[in-house]
This record gives sequence, structure tokens and C-alpha cells, in this order.
Amino acid sequence: MRDRFAASIVVIAGILLLAGLAVAPALSAQVGAPSATAKNQDADHVDLSGVWGNLGGSVAPAGKSQPESIYRMSPKGTMKDVGTPADGVPYQPWALTKMNSERPPAGPHATFDNTTDPNIQYCELYGVPRIYNSPSKFKFVQTPEAVYILYEYGVVWRVIWLNRKHSADPDPSYMGESIGRYEGKDTLVIDSIGFNDKTWLDSTARPHSEKLHVIERIRRVSQDKLELALTIDDPGAYTATWSYPTRTVASATDFAKEVWPCSVRENNEFNESAIKPTVTPTK
Repeated sequence: MRDRFAASIVVIAGILLLAGLAVAPALSAQVGAPSATAKNQDADHVDLSGVWGNLGGSVAPAGKSQPESIYRMSPKGTMKDVGTPADGVPYQPWALTKMNSERPPAGPHATFDNTTDPNIQYCELYGVPRIYNSPSKFKFVQTPEAVYILYEYGVVWRVIWLNRKHSADPDPSYMGESIGRYEGKDTLVIDSIGFNDKTWLDSTARPHSEKLHVIERIRRVSQDKLELALTIDDPGAYTATWSYPTRTVASATDFAKEVWPCSVRENNEFNESAIKPTVTPTK
């Protein structure tokens, strides 16, 4: 009986092996080398493959340890000018008042002591475009119907639908609804609407409304560098459209080697053990 069972196993294994050999060529055609169509698509638009670091490719200003992209948060001014006329941002009065009432981790009112940052307090998503303030890495996955952006910080991902129009009335969300198109052979343009008003535009606490409309232009300028241009159009919070300074992003390695999940408990423990002891009390 045992010999008969063993023989049956051998026969079944042989059948499976032959079936696998028959199916293998078909599977190879599907997942192996790109088809002619895929090759044509690759030739027609930018290839964003690789790993990218948000703050890479920037040079630290004299006397500063952080890259210039940290300090260039305004169309005209530097970090210290945020909220002033030198800022270059056309705030509506309520938006400027709201920003000045916050306690963010960057800008003229920067503090980690008793901050009002919704990400630090509640682990709410950074949203767009603030996700690019994080000194973590990101990666693109390009398919014929969509481009996916994977972010280490969060840990979150976005889908940018290609060859589509926006929904008539998208439900408000942290990351919004994004559609994209390729422009020339070096640029991906992302058009996003449908945001809620719970996030900040950046780490200086700039607010926005649910009318927020963000345009991202991602251009590959070389094998190891991207240019990121961000345009803000929010008639609910600003009197005109404005743009952040163009940011250079350098290639990186080891994507997701260390992911950055957010935990309220860990945030509180880090604040108590590491940040508060180093903060000088205000008079």
C-alpha cells in the first residue's frame, strides 16, 4: 500500500512538471521581456524608475547643516520670512491668522514643545504637498493605466490615474484625487483636487481649504536627479496662485530599508525623552 501511494505521488509530480513546462513559455511572454507595446510606451515618456530622496541634491547654505530646500519654503523669501510681505505668498487674512496661531516644527514660530502639528499630535497623514517635506525616500511604479508613488514616510502610497478626467465631486481625502499626464519625454504632470482641510501645505503650518488644487511637475533632468515644481491654487485660502521654489531631488538607494510608520505613542515618548529636555523655555 505504501509503495502504491509513493508511486502515485511520483506520477502526479510528473504530470505537474510537464504542465509547468507547457505553461512556462506563456508566462514568460507575459512577465518576461517587455512587449513591443511596452517598449514603445517607454520610448514615449519619461522613465522615473529608481529610488529618490526628498532632500537630496541640495547644498547646505553657509553656516547651516540642513539643505537649502529646508529653508526655501516661500516663492521669494527664506524660512524666516514665512508670513511676512517678503514671503511672496498671497494669503487671505484668515489663512495668515490661522498660520500664525499654530506651533509648527519649522518657520518663524518653530517649536517641538507643545506643537500643534496634526501629524505629531495625531499621526494624521502629511497630505500633498507636505509629504515632500519629509526627509524620507519615495519610488515610482509606472503602468499603462496609472503611476503609483510609494512613500517611506507614513507609510503611504498614491495612485495617479493616466488618461482620465477628475470625478465631478470627489470625496475629500488626505491625499486627494490625482490624475496625470506625460509631457514630452522628461516630465510627469500631476493634477490633484479633492483634499480635506485637515493637513498643512508644509511644515510652517500654511493652511488650505477643500478648494485646494495642486499641480506637481516632476522632470527627470539626468540619470540621478529630478526637478520637482509645486504650484498651489486655492481660492479658499489664497488670493492668487503661487508656487514653491523648484526643488532638486537626488537618486538614493535602499528604498524601504527603514520605513517611517507614525505612532502617537512613539511621538509622545520621543517628545518627552528627547525633545523637551533640549527645548529652552520661553520667557
